[in-house]
Amino acid sequence: MDPGLLAGPDLLAEWEGIRAVDHHCHPLLRWPLDLTPLRLRAVFTEAADPVIVREHVPCTVAYRGAIACLAEALGCAATEEAILAARDGDDPGTYANRLLERSGTGVLLLDHGFGGEAVFTVAEHRREISLPQYEIVRLETLAEDLALGVDDPSEWRQAVHAGLRVAVEGGACAVKTIAAYRSGLQLRRHSPDVVAREFSQLRAAVRRDDDHPAESTQSRSRLSGAALCHTLVFDAAACCRALGVPLQVHCGFGDPDEDLALASPLGLRPLFEDPELHGLSVVLLHCYPYHREAAYLAAVYPGAFMDLSLAIPLAAADGARALRESLGLCPWSKLLYATDASRLPELYFVAATRQREALATALSGLVDDGFLSGDEAVEAGRRVLAGNATALYGIQPG
Repeated sequence: MDPGLLAGPDLLAEWEGIRAVDHHCHPLLRWPLDLTPLRLRAVFTEAADPVIVREHVPCTVAYRGAIACLAEALGCAATEEAILAARDGDDPGTYANRLLERSGTGVLLLDHGFGGEAVFTVAEHRREISLPQYEIVRLETLAEDLALGVDDPSEWRQAVHAGLRVAVEGGACAVKTIAAYRSGLQLRRHSPDVVAREFSQLRAAVRRDDDHPAESTQSRSRLSGAALCHTLVFDAAACCRALGVPLQVHCGFGDPDEDLALASPLGLRPLFEDPELHGLSVVLLHCYPYHREAAYLAAVYPGAFMDLSLAIPLAAADGARALRESLGLCPWSKLLYATDASRLPELYFVAATRQREALATALSGLVDDGFLSGDEAVEAGRRVLAGNATALYGIQPG
């Protein structure tokens, strides 16, 4: 057995009183909710194909481990049926808040740009969930919403800048970009002519959606194209720097509509090298399987931070190994705790539990191998779980 696994529980006990800052997650689905086994499985995979969800997710180590984790917490058999019965026997709000409390979470930083109309709004989420919450502004969603009311890309960019400023002054603690999905992360500057051409195409598509809402419900036009997406990222970076909030960037692992080959964080080097962006903090989200590349960036650029969020619950033991590998280069003062949980409280709980276990295993292994003292490992964990995020985002711990 890995000696780190033996030492891990001691660290877990040391951190038991720490309420973690989940610096990147998403809202819950509205209740009451008719939860079926398939809907439970769907939150434990990035796959969209129903065949994968129906036939193959139950055969993953991550999902079997999630069922076991939930069964222990709920005091029931380790089956989907028993877990669903346990949750159905309780008030949904009480159930969700109890799981979040048991997860050791103290603060939620929420990106409400994922989940559509089925999830709680910002106001609803704050009413239903008792934990302190902060908003993360999704750049592309804001930009899409503003495209119809302007005449040219310059006016659009100014409107986006103003929208970000209003959001941050209203309490938002970060801005997030999903450019990895829309254009890839090989950032570069584009000529005004190309930006104007892509903006005209976007505006025409958004206008069609607005004129025919019934037809666009399932296929609403999305902001895409390297010129528009990259320009927005540079604009948002400058805005974040001026406003003193971090820019979160989705990297690596994600839904199948992303081209993973274009999602390496190494393409973000212009954000760290541009003198006009000096002082900007960029948080690399998820990162796997590019966690080594992200760790390198965090090791050499003052403004680069990282997490492994989604990789920990969905990649099972490999996600935990990735955390250990990341600590080979990434200073623990640059590593953040996050779950990227969404939709169901079960995912929040499992992801939070696995995050703590993975961190304990990684740091315990480094102690056993002679790289860290026990006190250093305890302090490193405290920084990762809460200290780094409270300092970076300027928020109050839970």
